[in-house]
Amino acid sequence: MLSTVFRLIARVRNDRALHPRGVQLTGELTGTEPFPAAATVTARLSKGAGTGPGKPDVLGLALRVPTASGDWDLLLSSTGTGQRTRLLPKFVRHWRDARLGTLAPYRYRDELLWFMAVPDDGELPGRFTLHVSGKDAEWRRIADVTLHHEKPVTTPVAFDPVLNRPPEMEMAPHWLAVLREQAYHGSRRGRHQPES
Repeated sequence: MLSTVFRLIARVRNDRALHPRGVQLTGELTGTEPFPAAATVTARLSKGAGTGPGKPDVLGLALRVPTASGDWDLLLSSTGTGQRTRLLPKFVRHWRDARLGTLAPYRYRDELLWFMAVPDDGELPGRFTLHVSGKDAEWRRIADVTLHHEKPVTTPVAFDPVLNRPPEMEMAPHWLAVLREQAYHGSRRGRHQPES
């Protein structure tokens, strides 16, 4: 059912079911585990519903991070930062006010981890600090991303956290991972994207 809903939305839009409009850029990441020490990344800044300039929306940051065990598509949306509010999307008007989190955790080495990106003050930010927390929602900085706005990417990348993730980064909890897989499957079908 969920797959069908997202397939129809994507087909009607002829684009992604969510975050249909955005700007795609390249950037540089420097970090610590589980991120690589240094990597060139592809990034996409977007709005969840695609509302017009200055209107509230769920803002999004997608990062494709190359790792030793494969590409990792890390998708983050504007959320709260507390133990419960980080689980909920948050509508904001400006990037400087956004804290962009993973909404659901990853299971990594038997620990649940949430990731969050904090943008700089730009209207379209050029720099993010990446943070991680466990169940306690105490955030610690683990990486920096610098985006190159002067070098937009013209070939669109189909970010997909279900297909593109290192095997050690398991989506959690399992029931939500199943729902996300159905939603992304439907969105890919609606856009006629390949499954691998």
